[in-house]
Formats: sequence, structure tokens, C-alpha cells
Amino acid sequence: MVHIKDWPEGERPREMLLEKGPEALSDAALLAILLRTGRQGKDAVGLAREMLSELDGFQGLLSVTYEDLLKIKGIGKAKIAQILAAMEIVKRQLRQPLKRLNIIQSPHALFEYLKASMSNLRREEFRILHLNRAKELIAEEVLFKGTVDVSFIYPREIVDSALRKKASALILAHNHPTAAPEASEEDLQLTRSLVQACWTVDIPIVDHIIIGNYSLKKAA
Repeated sequence: MVHIKDWPEGERPREMLLEKGPEALSDAALLAILLRTGRQGKDAVGLAREMLSELDGFQGLLSVTYEDLLKIKGIGKAKIAQILAAMEIVKRQLRQPLKRLNIIQSPHALFEYLKASMSNLRREEFRILHLNRAKELIAEEVLFKGTVDVSFIYPREIVDSALRKKASALILAHNHPTAAPEASEEDLQLTRSLVQACWTVDIPIVDHIIIGNYSLKKAA
């Protein structure tokens, strides 16, 4: 096995990044810098290339879990921690503008964040975005994680969450891991029941987003 440290200096990912900038590196080379080492028979770049292929690129890596990474040969706890930390930095950077924007008037940043963090999830996930009076994000909560196809959502849980966070309005979001992003009849019924429940405590649900940019804003 040829180690990256034995490559010509000008071809090593870390040295290339420092000399030419990160934009000069391939996706695999960038990820290899995080991995630092490969495994028996495969250097860090080869291992990174394999990971990106299995996970559908960086988009999939953003949604990867500890359990997903643990299944990849040559990825131990130290590498997993580095990868998850780097991906969380990316997600927080995408979420940061939402704390300074009126999300209702500027929905693009919200859609981009939700697509990046949810579109490759392998299980259905239901999230609540809590907004203040200025419609800026004050908190995000993953309330339910279901099986591949189903999540069980209870209106009381949504109301309790909103009251705990002292939200003035809510946006709901969930993903369809194995189906098209169009709203099902169950999605429509769920939205109506949650809107009614939250109105009892004067907290409006201003939108319900299914990943794929399908909005249920008018469903209720």
C-alpha cells in the first residue's frame, strides 16, 4: 500500500490545499484531509472516494449518522467524530441566516437548509421550527424519528414544544425517504389537525414543508 505521505509533496492533499487553496482539490481529496489515514489496501483518498460513492456525495454525508459511518470498513470513532463535527459546522452555517431573516418573506434560505440537512435521511423525520414575533428562527427541534415510511405525530407534543420554546409561530417540516415529495392525504389531514391544535394556544402554523420544496401552506 502506498501511503499519502509517500506521494510527491505537490500531490498530497494537505500540501495542495495550502499551496493552491481548497477549491483546487477534488471532493475525495478534501474528505481525505479529514480522514487523515486510509485502511489496509486503500489510502485516505481512496477511502474518501469510496465513502462519497456509497453515500451519494457530500449531500448524503450531511445526513449521515454515527451508525451509518460505523458500517464503513476503515472508519473508526476518531474519523467518525471528525466527519460528524465537520458536517454539523456546515449545517449550522446554513441555519445561521435563519436567525436574522424573516423566514416568511425570505423562504429560500429555509428551503436550502432543509434540503441540505434532510433530503438524504433514510428514516422519516419530523421537525418543528420555532419562530419569534419577527418570524426569525429561535429554535429547531427534531420531534419525531420514524421508520422508513411512518412517523407518529401527536398534536399535544407539538403544542407542548411550542409553549416550552415560547414560540410565536411554527413551521413544520418532514421528509419522504422512499416516496415522492408530494403531499399524501395523511399529510393533509395531519396538517389540519396540528393547525387546529396550535390555534387553541394562539400559536399559528405558518407552513408545513415536505422536503422537495412542496409546501402545505394552503392545506389548512
